[in-house]
Amino acid sequence: MDKIRYRLIKIFANASKVFYSIHLKIFSSARKEIPAHAPATKPALTERRIPRIIWQTNYTRKVTYQVYACFSFNRRLSETHEYHLYDDAACDQFVKEHYPGEIWRAYQRLQIGAARADLWRVLVLLKFGGVYLDIDGNFVEPPDAFIDKDAEAVFITSKSGEVTNYFIACAPGNPVLQEVCARIVKNINENSTTCVYNLTGPVVLDAVVKERGVPCLDYKQACIQGQFTNKFGQYADKPHGVWTVAQKVIPVLADEVPEADSVDGPQSSTGA
Repeated sequence: MDKIRYRLIKIFANASKVFYSIHLKIFSSARKEIPAHAPATKPALTERRIPRIIWQTNYTRKVTYQVYACFSFNRRLSETHEYHLYDDAACDQFVKEHYPGEIWRAYQRLQIGAARADLWRVLVLLKFGGVYLDIDGNFVEPPDAFIDKDAEAVFITSKSGEVTNYFIACAPGNPVLQEVCARIVKNINENSTTCVYNLTGPVVLDAVVKERGVPCLDYKQACIQGQFTNKFGQYADKPHGVWTVAQKVIPVLADEVPEADSVDGPQSSTGA
């Protein structure tokens, strides 16, 4: 049954991607706006340790129809969850407000959007808990079906077997994410690498999860990436939006910033 569901979603999502790719070529300026917040539309039947809150980030809330189709699909599968989308300014303000000091200064040094998004997702989950998924990720079934009511966290592995950070679910204050946050900040302070993937991305989460022996789900049991969208649809309004391209033209890290620096950063965050 799981394989059948996975294949049906894959067929539907890819058909949607093809259709809206053609739509984007014909109607290049057509956009839909994702709400910053949406309440749950159905009551939950049981309590759960991991809060029923969906968190996402993107450089803008006005998105192509590809991205909006992915958002709509996820909302249909997560009706018991409230929803939050943070754009650039909202992510920056959140970190400045809730994590002043060393973490805020480290965050400001990040000049690639995906790197800021990597750190922001860890911080928002540490503060409030819930379910994070990238803007191009889609559930394979309702989150209540694969998140146990007593689970403290749910991590997933990619096809390669590595723990990925495009989906993370946890209760507030999760110790794995506390360690991930500390390592990301250390990487930034030490300027240890020029690659986003290693500096703030899945490499950090993968190391901590495996060191602690935390069990993970296969991605096909929870969330898949890129079925509804392609990079053209996701970054239609953002030149050099993909992190692999951005880090070739923009230094990943800026020089040290003063403690009282402004909330504005060199480049804003995106769920890439």
